[in-house]
Amino acid sequence: MDRVEVRPGVEATRDFAFLLRPERVLVISDLHLGFEGALAEQGVSIPRFQRRVILERLGKMLDRNKAEQVVIAGDFKHEFSKNLVDEWVEVKQVLRFLKDRVKPVLVRGNHDNYLATILGDLNLPLNNRADIGGYTIVHGHEEVSTLHPIIMGHEHPAVKLKDDLGATVSVPAFLVTEPLLVLPAFSPLALGVDVSSYPYLSPILNRTPIDEARVIGVDEKEGLLDFGPMKRLQEISGALLMK
Repeated sequence: MDRVEVRPGVEATRDFAFLLRPERVLVISDLHLGFEGALAEQGVSIPRFQRRVILERLGKMLDRNKAEQVVIAGDFKHEFSKNLVDEWVEVKQVLRFLKDRVKPVLVRGNHDNYLATILGDLNLPLNNRADIGGYTIVHGHEEVSTLHPIIMGHEHPAVKLKDDLGATVSVPAFLVTEPLLVLPAFSPLALGVDVSSYPYLSPILNRTPIDEARVIGVDEKEGLLDFGPMKRLQEISGALLMK
């Protein structure tokens, strides 16, 4: 399944994005560009592949969905205390890639403290929120005042599954409730947070009743996986802990 309508005119897609179909707007979140460089500064070396994967994902997303804008709902970069050299390079490369095909709109996340400095060369503003198609798009790390349903990231929701050998597999997931739509992380390196765990990182999510929230997993090979309501996953998780 490549996409599923979760609200009238809003589709969750296998591209880790919500598509606001009437507005031709794609919303993604949590790219965390420069992640490997931040690890290197801490003395941890891993193969640098995230930028390549993100560019491939963006290309497939734009090919599959006819969009005029892409909204990045925060945490475009990873290091929140400064701008790393890697981030200057990666942010500009990814934004130029997007600008060749769509209008990028950037919303500030808690990791984006110094992103505006990099954006200055590209003449792109950094917004606290974006109001599009009757939805308010924010990162989700802070409360927001709005009468509209919210689309947010920040939480990196995922479903934790165990395979036949007992190893845990993390499946990035969308959360869908009446007032709130939560995006999975776009970064292949962002560790997913178990959707059945409480409390959450986001104050918005913590104040939202989510027992009935629909959980939709994303697998790049298989497409979308509908896990049903949150309370079902919580019951399964509780039963496993009792064993």
